Amino acid sequence: MKGIRRAGFKVLALLLAVTLLVLANAAYLQASEGDQGLERVVVNEYGLDSEGRMVAYFGSPVVDGEVDEIWSQAVPVTPKYISNGVQASAKFRALWDDNALYILAEIKDDQLSDQSANTYEQDSFEVFLDENNNKSSEYGVDDVHFRVNYKNARTADDGDIERFYTRTKVVEDGYIVEARVALQSAPVNGKVLGIELQVNEAKGAQRLGTINVFDATGTAWQDTSKFGEIILLGRPDNAVMGLNPYTLLTLIDIYKELDVSRYANFEIVADAIKAAEAFLDGEIETQQQIDDQVAALRDAVSKLEPAEWLANEKEFKALPNQYRWPNEQQGTIETVVYQATNRRGGTDTKKLHVYLPYGYYDEGNDRKYNVLYLMHGGGENEDLLFGGPGQNRELKRIIDNMIAFGDIEPLIVVTPTFYRGMDDAGEFHKELVNDVIPVVETKYRTYLTTGDLEDMKATRNHRAFGGFSMGALSTWYTYIFALDYVKYFMPLSGDCWIIPTSAGARRAMLTAEYLERVAKNGGYEPTDYYLLCATGDADIAYGNMVPQIEALKQLSDSFIYSGDVSKGNFYFMVAKGGTHHWNWVNQYIYNILPDLFRD
Repeated sequence: MKGIRRAGFKVLALLLAVTLLVLANAAYLQASEGDQGLERVVVNEYGLDSEGRMVAYFGSPVVDGEVDEIWSQAVPVTPKYISNGVQASAKFRALWDDNALYILAEIKDDQLSDQSANTYEQDSFEVFLDENNNKSSEYGVDDVHFRVNYKNARTADDGDIERFYTRTKVVEDGYIVEARVALQSAPVNGKVLGIELQVNEAKGAQRLGTINVFDATGTAWQDTSKFGEIILLGRPDNAVMGLNPYTLLTLIDIYKELDVSRYANFEIVADAIKAAEAFLDGEIETQQQIDDQVAALRDAVSKLEPAEWLANEKEFKALPNQYRWPNEQQGTIETVVYQATNRRGGTDTKKLHVYLPYGYYDEGNDRKYNVLYLMHGGGENEDLLFGGPGQNRELKRIIDNMIAFGDIEPLIVVTPTFYRGMDDAGEFHKELVNDVIPVVETKYRTYLTTGDLEDMKATRNHRAFGGFSMGALSTWYTYIFALDYVKYFMPLSGDCWIIPTSAGARRAMLTAEYLERVAKNGGYEPTDYYLLCATGDADIAYGNMVPQIEALKQLSDSFIYSGDVSKGNFYFMVAKGGTHHWNWVNQYIYNILPDLFRD
């Protein structure tokens, strides 16, 4: 089996792909021979059936960037929704087997670019999958949103990236993507999955637009109800599956991308990877042999120890799935309506949502609660994070579970908006101090009593403010202009823009020195304020935040850098593969919440 298709991709992927080719295609042939009486579904000019669904027939292609003959059995789908200005074109095909859904994307695009730091603004292909097809709007544990660019760089906005294996190939008039999404539950004939497929066309560092099969709104990235459907057909009862090597291949790819400098003993993983590669170069007889190699790789990674220089870093920990499920001890959401001063000298009627922890209204409960204010990003609103009363969105479930599991003390969480009122993310601090804090914290049992400025200052230890993207801008400005009233700050995926005509990335030291003067001029010691920052290394904000963070580190009299808040007042947590997306932001909040209100 050696020597076949060696050119153009890694020997590792080649050797095992060829092993799979023999076994998987044999399995498919058995399936076809036992299913000759199956009538293929009639499809329209777009390749969709009478109910507007994609159709996937049973078969196991080799995921290697080459278009195997087996793909000729799949129904070609021509996308219907193409943004204005897009010059690229695409055709998709789908197959499935007992383990996964496979997608072939053949994309014609004569100008390919990955210049943008934002992964969705690169020439790339995206897969959205709602495995339970429950169209829950919010992404659940069964939903994924994966992306791969033409250079085979993979990212995940939602879902475990270990479930996503791809190979790409640049061809004369564009590129080819073969993608495999591992399924969590056993698929059967007639099962319908929610799905959307999207191509992003880039020019330079900008996205020209998208090509979509089902979503005409451009909102599938945040709403699973915008997905279309795909029906699985054609599996005979006597189908025999070949070996499944893709978990092993995926782990090898992921572990090879680990930053060696972050570990004191990375050689144990390097040795495990070499052993896995040697295994793939030999004779493979059983799935158990492959699974044993997967277990050995995972075991090696579990034994990694951080390098000495990481002692001060805040380590990102992925959110365990049990935190995504509803807890029996659920908090409640209430809506508060208030009047906010606007730029015209009048007022706007606005609303915000308040999370109250489980037991808040219990008889005899006279406990006072700390308060966290959380701000959305640009183009979003106060409904995004929690929804509203009666809803149970992911962030609420995370906080419910953290309280129930004893990770954090019960607290109140408030989700306002910077739109209307002053209508500016950088000006929201005025509304926060003048309108929001007095209204919220005198209505609920907090440490505030009268609601005046002196009372707010006296209770600042019990108040935190954080936000994502433009909400991070609100957070930096709240630190600058309302440090007297807030002690804890959580800027997520966003730098400070206080220096005119520039952001923290371009005038990092000037920005850092400005932030230092705020604290010193206010007479605050480092133990009087905390900057707990986070983003992902695949986030567009990463390149903007890093220079500012490095500049702040140099001002160690005011910003003591440590992932342990008992030793410092400032850290920067980075998630490997993290993108500019709320799935990651919720995980940053999960990691940071235990560091709030430590005193």
